Order: sequence, then structure tokens, then C-alpha cells
Amino acid sequence: MIKKLVTRFLMCGVVLFATTAHAQSINFDLFDDEGRVTHESYPGKYLLMAVGYTSCPDVCPTTLYEFGVTLKALDKPEAIQPLFVTIDPVNDEITRLNAYTGYFDPRIVGLSGSKENIKALAKQLGATYGYQIDGEAVEDPVPGTAYTVYHSAYIYLIGPDRELVDVFDYQIGADSLTETLNAVLGDS
Repeated sequence: MIKKLVTRFLMCGVVLFATTAHAQSINFDLFDDEGRVTHESYPGKYLLMAVGYTSCPDVCPTTLYEFGVTLKALDKPEAIQPLFVTIDPVNDEITRLNAYTGYFDPRIVGLSGSKENIKALAKQLGATYGYQIDGEAVEDPVPGTAYTVYHSAYIYLIGPDRELVDVFDYQIGADSLTETLNAVLGDS
């Protein structure tokens, strides 16, 4: 009887441990049109981050549109820094990237970086992306070639302590995103 209780207790502990969310620290070293941007930039602010590319036909413009609408509706927009990280640094020059993000809202900062640093950030976020030519995977696309880009479609909320707070589907919608962010900011 006691052996059974101990076994059940241990199993409950294993299940509890396995289902507990562990905070993920987010570290990055990228740049915007003014220079280096790291996880230490924007102290005290939440980061609302998405990864994508400027020639994306649907996911990225939808996400950035939702960012813009959300920023206008937030109770404390100054507490959030929206960031859009390119996964296509071959084609997304920083001036093009910031013209693109600025179209949706001038507060959205476009970030680029080395392929290694972008890949490291994507790995921390759990984001996936890649490139293809004629249906075949390509590791390093060459400028001027007709390659396609594919990527996961999530929005990441990173706290002022640079811990990953939440992950949202890009189709969350501005109303739901605003409501969630207002709740988070109201608690901080």
C-alpha cells in the first residue's frame, strides 16, 4: 500500500515537472538603421517580435498590420517595443526593411543581422524558416537568384527581463492581441 502511494506521488511529481513551463531567456545581437540592437536595448520595455521578410505575400503584412492597430489601441503603448526581424537578409536591406515596417506604424523597428545571429534568435524563439529554389532546400541563397522563403508565423512577447512571456498565432487579431497585452501590462 505504501509502495503504491509513493509510486503515485513520484509519478505526480514527474507529470507536474514535465508540464511546467520553463521560462526561456531571449538573447540577440542584430542591427537597425541606426546601429546595433541587442536584448539589452529598450530597457524596461516588453518586446513584441515577429520574424519574416519584406516580400512575404500574406503572413508578414498581416502581422505588421495587426501590430499597428494594436499599438493604436493599447492603454500603454510606450511599454511595448514592436520588432520585426528579417529572415531574408540577402534581399532585405535595412533601408528597405524600415520603409516596409514604417508603412504599418513608425514605431515598428526592422532588424537584420548576420545569418548566424538571425538563426540563433530563431532557434531561441522556436521559429522555423528556410529557402528553396525549384522546391529544393537551399542553405545560403545567392542575391539575384529566384528563391522562395518559408517561415513559421508567430508573434512573440518578451518581457523586460528578456524572458519569453507568450507566443501568439499571427491570426490572433488586433482585438485579442490588444486585450492580452493590456492584461499583461496592467499586471506589471
